[in-house]
Amino acid sequence: MAIAGYALLGLLALVVLLLCIPVAIMLRYRTDEPPQAYLRWLILRFDLYRPNKPEKAKPVPKQETKPEPKPAKREPMEFSELLGAAVDLLSAAKGGTRLLIRQFRIYMIRLHLVVAQGDAAQTAITYGKVNAGVYGTYALAKNFLNMGEPDIEIRPDFIAEEGSVDFELRGRLLPIVAVAAAIRIGCSFLVKTIRRKKMNAQQDEQQ
Repeated sequence: MAIAGYALLGLLALVVLLLCIPVAIMLRYRTDEPPQAYLRWLILRFDLYRPNKPEKAKPVPKQETKPEPKPAKREPMEFSELLGAAVDLLSAAKGGTRLLIRQFRIYMIRLHLVVAQGDAAQTAITYGKVNAGVYGTYALAKNFLNMGEPDIEIRPDFIAEEGSVDFELRGRLLPIVAVAAAIRIGCSFLVKTIRRKKMNAQQDEQQ
């Protein structure tokens, strides 16, 4: 029994240790290149976006059209119950979402923009708008996101016909934080659902 207990404690410690290894996310977009987005944990990599390769069109054999069978009728869930569950879920997600946002660290942001419109006057106007939009967005995001100092470079090109974009974002999050947020949301949703059903039952009894 003692050996089994030590084995379970060792397994639990290993799971906790693995959950404390951060998951990294990378987003990248460059002009004339397909965007990239993936998660990396330890030696594992999970692509979040994979550009579709063009496939050669194959001749489709003609088939006789058959009338599609009508789907079986299902009794719809009461709208009030569905709406109540949706409200409970949204209300329960607040705390867990705030926890994820606070703990998700954006440690690298690189944005290099070349603004070019083919016309000097139009390029100057667009350059001013892009500066205002980019730095305004960063000032707003900095209020509620955990992010480091970005590498932002915006410059006009009064000769070129088209501009270019070089954007990269890297962040990390501890898996144990995601598990804690999911547990928090689930427990809060369960409590709110039980309270709502009790209140509905009491209202039905009074009526």
